[in-house]
Amino acid sequence: MKLEDFRNPELAKKLVGAINQAMPSGRFTVMEVCGGQTHTIYKYRLRELLPKNLRLISGPGCPVCVTPINYIDKAISLALDHGCTIYTFGDLMRVPGTTMSLERAAAEGGDIRAVYSPLQAMEAAAEAPEQETVFLGIGFETTMPPVVLSIVKAAQKGLTNFSVLLSGKRVPPVLDAVLQSPKINVDGFITPGHVTAVIGTAPYAPLCEKYQVPMAVGGFEPLDLLAAVLNLAQQFAAGTHENANAYTRAVPSIESRRSGAKADGNPKAQALMDDVLEVADDELRGLGVLPQAGFAIRSTYATFDANKRFEIKTDSHEPEGCACGEVLCGVIEPEECPLFRTVCNPDSPIGSCMVSAEGACNAAYLFG
Repeated sequence: MKLEDFRNPELAKKLVGAINQAMPSGRFTVMEVCGGQTHTIYKYRLRELLPKNLRLISGPGCPVCVTPINYIDKAISLALDHGCTIYTFGDLMRVPGTTMSLERAAAEGGDIRAVYSPLQAMEAAAEAPEQETVFLGIGFETTMPPVVLSIVKAAQKGLTNFSVLLSGKRVPPVLDAVLQSPKINVDGFITPGHVTAVIGTAPYAPLCEKYQVPMAVGGFEPLDLLAAVLNLAQQFAAGTHENANAYTRAVPSIESRRSGAKADGNPKAQALMDDVLEVADDELRGLGVLPQAGFAIRSTYATFDANKRFEIKTDSHEPEGCACGEVLCGVIEPEECPLFRTVCNPDSPIGSCMVSAEGACNAAYLFG
């Protein structure tokens, strides 16, 4: 399919027809991993177009949503207790911590600013060498390369007032945890296109083999997702568990890799990340501490690690009644949370899933 075809309603009809034709009997659950995919599914009401025996559930791929509440509390402490200037991606500003959000902390005198790039924070630190500057480096493998680049650039400039409070996550170990959970029954995955563009498709293959579960890389347009669902429906019918790619316009196909057209993923980004980061156990909201599910800054760059640079004390706990953890794991739908819409909404969020533009609760509220 050509790029210009991806909003073609006639092609959408053909894909939906092909899915209905390919879908075998029985009940199947597919988890779309990325929050951006969840918003597309809700916005374009894709669930209503699919066979009744095929259920789509949202997974833990929203970077803001899986950021633990303790991390928000640490960032607020850095601003209010340590006097640091905090730079962050905008979505994180309104995520509630234990006592307040970053937005509220800014109103109470904290110097907290939203930026589009970690490099903006690094450049600000260079312009004000007397001020401690911290960038909030959250996200999956998609956002790690620019975060890492800001650290490398800061080291090259010899900055002594710049650091990163890191909460970097890794998709494959998170999917491994989902598949191990007795609470979640997933028959197939739509894996995230932007993460896969960085790490390549290879890291998913061992999971397909270990759990006998098919996966298909998906994009973010409606037809991208329908193409991924079609691939999974065909695999359900055939009884296969392949690591497929339905997003070849952004992620190179197996054939193009074999011909040498492109390497698997982005090798420059991978090398940069490997130089600065190491794999570490890490906490994700709703899933707890998972083995090798995150990144830590290597000791060679310890001076740029805010966790090591500052002594940060917090007393964190989740908001009472919030079911973001269960929503993130696909255990319940957003509407099943007792706080959904009644007291938790985009104007007055209680949990992270209602704040983020990639959050499942936000999508359900806006488009459900």
